[in-house]
Amino acid sequence: MIRVRKQIHFDRVGLLMVVFFVIGAAIVARLFYLQIIKGKLWQVAAEEQHKIEQVLLQRRGEIFMTNYRDDSLLPAVINRRLSLVYAVPNEISNPKMTAEILADILKDSQGECAVMLLQGSAEELIAKCEEKKKFAEEVYEKTKKKNDPYEPLMHNVSEELVSKIKDSNLEGIYFEDEWVRFYPESESLAQVTGFLGYAGDRRVGQYGIEGYFEDDLAGEAGKLLGDKDLFGRLIPVASSELVQARDGANIVLTIDKAIQNKAYEIIKEAVAAYGAESGSILVMDPQSGEIRAMAGYPSFDPNRYNEVDNIKVYRNLNTSEAYEPGSVFKIITMAAGLDTMAVEPDTTYEDTGSVMIGEEVIRNAANKVYGMVNMTGVLENSINCGAVYVALKTGHEKFGDYVKKFGFGQVTDIELTGESVGDISSLKKKGDIYAATAAFGQGITVTPLQLAQAFSTIVNNGKTVKPHIIDYAKSEIEEKINDSQQVISEKTAQVLKAMMVSVVENGHSKGAQIAGYHIGGKTGTAEIAGQGGYTSENNHTFAGFGPLENTKFVIVVKLIKPKSGKFAESTAVPTFTKMASFLLQYYQLPPEYTP
Repeated sequence: MIRVRKQIHFDRVGLLMVVFFVIGAAIVARLFYLQIIKGKLWQVAAEEQHKIEQVLLQRRGEIFMTNYRDDSLLPAVINRRLSLVYAVPNEISNPKMTAEILADILKDSQGECAVMLLQGSAEELIAKCEEKKKFAEEVYEKTKKKNDPYEPLMHNVSEELVSKIKDSNLEGIYFEDEWVRFYPESESLAQVTGFLGYAGDRRVGQYGIEGYFEDDLAGEAGKLLGDKDLFGRLIPVASSELVQARDGANIVLTIDKAIQNKAYEIIKEAVAAYGAESGSILVMDPQSGEIRAMAGYPSFDPNRYNEVDNIKVYRNLNTSEAYEPGSVFKIITMAAGLDTMAVEPDTTYEDTGSVMIGEEVIRNAANKVYGMVNMTGVLENSINCGAVYVALKTGHEKFGDYVKKFGFGQVTDIELTGESVGDISSLKKKGDIYAATAAFGQGITVTPLQLAQAFSTIVNNGKTVKPHIIDYAKSEIEEKINDSQQVISEKTAQVLKAMMVSVVENGHSKGAQIAGYHIGGKTGTAEIAGQGGYTSENNHTFAGFGPLENTKFVIVVKLIKPKSGKFAESTAVPTFTKMASFLLQYYQLPPEYTP
């Protein structure tokens, strides 16, 4: 019996030894696996727990305008340092009180609700208090999440409001610096600058300069890699890796602040005065191609771009909206005729008031008949049939070539997004009717910028002038070089300039005269095409330059669907004259003659 018990005892001991051996072997195997086989992996993981990566934010490049008078730079788009207010909910013991205090500060900092209550402004009071109440509810919902370590509450908070929040000693409320884009010129320059908007959760430039130069303006964020202490703070050690942030490039526009603001004021007044749907005005230096002003109305405030009702206002009316220009295009037709020597200024033809092209009849405006008239008279009286005569004498193909050489049907390469090429495709079709209608600016579409480029080419002795809106010498971006070409001869250009001065002094554009100066230009009144033909609505244009000697500006004015004023001479011309008069004074140009 004793022997059996001993046997059992030894069996149990042996079993325990086997169990301990197996467990030990398993532990050794696991340690071998963890330390030898997976050791490197766990070492890396452990090290990663002590690593920190800090993003170094870059500053977006700023945009400036010039001041012609003293060559100084003035801000067009700048960065403002504001604050993001955020909460750490698990540190907040009274979310409701916190929400109410924040709503008082951030949504009613001036006590507006109380003021409105005293003044009896019921509707405004209700709206303001509803906004405040809604904000308080949103903050409460965010701050009551006890397991939530981070909740953004409000962006773009001013230093004054941040100070008020700090004085309230709210627990769990913190602040983070953020750079905010600010547009001091507001509506005046909006269609040039564009704005900084969102693409998903990323902020990117949209429209205008902001969109075109997104890569240059954006810069590139940097980073700092290193070890962190128990509190998550960076420990400067030799192994730290630093990649510096690259700030965005600053850009200087050729836009002159005073000229731009005046242009916007004038076109805004014109749209209202003539009941137009929209309007634009462009000022260009014909010698250099520099854009001095580019304004359109209606516009928008890029500081509140998300509040617009119709996103069409984002588009630049001088570059993105092509339209049928009407009789202003007769200048291009005459340039082709003169340069090919198909006609001379004193070439005459018998105007009967209409001309048959195939089965189509083209008539003069108001069915007028002018009889024997020379080419200067064709422009002075804006004779449709006379323009057709010149185009057909030049030849369909040659006429089309000149239209293209002047830059129509192609982008100017201006440094702005969304430039329209217009449409001159009809000139490629067989049949004289297409050249005939294009001769007086119908059946083709152009932009005001293309017109400004073409008129500047004429003023610049027939040599191409490429429009640009960036002062590359003062900017931190690389210039795009464009070769110029001689479109028409210098002689043709001089003759054409004199003919345009005669249009203003003796023709339909007398309203563009400015005492003491020779001003040249041409009107355009074009019917607007609709389904099934042309409608009774019109576009009005005037393109002109001044003074004749040492020309300093080309101006293009466009008004879409003006309700008052049947022809451009009563709408676009006086608008041009206001702008030209301002420029002559601003540039302090001496009179060319004594009135």
